[in-house]
Amino acid sequence: MEKQKNVPELRFPEFEGEWERKKFGEIATNRSGKYNPEKEINSIKCIELEHLASETAQLLGYVDGKNSGSIKNKFDSGDVLFGKLRPYLKKYLLAPFEGVCSSEIWVLKGTKILNEFLFRIVQTNNFIDLANQSSGSKMPRADWSVVENGLFSFPTLPEQSKIATFLTAVDEKLQALKKKKSLLEVYKKGVMQKLFSQELRFKNEDGKEFGDWEEKKLGEVCDRITTKNKENNTNVLTISAQIGLISQLEFFNKSVSAKNVTGYYLLHNNDFAYNKSYSNGYPMGAIKRLKRYVKGVVSTLYICFRFNDSINLDFMEQYFEMGLQNVEIEKVAQEGARNHGLLNIGVSDFLNIGLILPSHSEQTLIANFLSSIDEKINHTQTEITKTEVWKKGLLQKMFV
Repeated sequence: MEKQKNVPELRFPEFEGEWERKKFGEIATNRSGKYNPEKEINSIKCIELEHLASETAQLLGYVDGKNSGSIKNKFDSGDVLFGKLRPYLKKYLLAPFEGVCSSEIWVLKGTKILNEFLFRIVQTNNFIDLANQSSGSKMPRADWSVVENGLFSFPTLPEQSKIATFLTAVDEKLQALKKKKSLLEVYKKGVMQKLFSQELRFKNEDGKEFGDWEEKKLGEVCDRITTKNKENNTNVLTISAQIGLISQLEFFNKSVSAKNVTGYYLLHNNDFAYNKSYSNGYPMGAIKRLKRYVKGVVSTLYICFRFNDSINLDFMEQYFEMGLQNVEIEKVAQEGARNHGLLNIGVSDFLNIGLILPSHSEQTLIANFLSSIDEKINHTQTEITKTEVWKKGLLQKMFV
């Protein structure tokens, strides 16, 4: 049987021959000078663990090391930083400047390999798996004595450089897509503010102005849903602030509901539910529309309702996402009466909150316009996800 060659599955055609294989401690060092803020007078950029984004190799910020109050590790521009605390978080960075960092961050330098190639090695499953063979359970830390003895393969310097340059181009594509998505989200937010403040108005088919927006109570344009789950539907839903109404099995990978859910409310597609739990971005709780399933059931802690024909559902979805109902909810939610993360608001008070609504025709125009921006955002996110999956595949196939 022919011996398997030490070469990657995916390789640039101009390179051949087997990769060399050595212990990690033979191809990289984990040594750095120390920085004592009490003995320094000059400011210096300091990277803490929270400044390293998980999995994306992005720097989220830095502070002045002179004010840090603890001993730090020094690093040079181009060094590889790796967060050793909770290594499963995959926090790594190719240092863009000279500075200091938390003692919970390893400062790695290539000896037989380029730092740019080393930066790619620390992103591979092989390295992450070794780093996760850590000590401690509540606060696991990567163990250098384990990592330095792990075997890693590497090619000649020209091939290292080619791989690193190629993967940098992939990263740049990812960042460009993420920036595009961010700009679209900022644009949408600005347009929404102008549309819902009526600073920006659509005209009807004849080119004439629509009429004034009208004040309505929520209960005037919807009916409360109290239908119990007599059919014993087992699709138990939860409200995720980011995703909306989603199956508990899909979201949690398990059901966290009671065994008997016949007493839950039965929802149909396009019904809405209000979760009184406040969360990040939803200070007065989240109102979400059932879009993913034909039917589902929710806990009776939720306030559920169905709009009548005077309402464009896409419009109301955007209205609620804008948080225009929050001021009204805050008026009736008792100050300080928050129990286990739930706002203290009754059904009648909730259905009595005020809405300011345009005609159905103008609702539709607004909804269609905002939906077209959402489509662009979603398409860009799809491209981001595809590129991230592609990059993960490259990291597996371009390394041994």
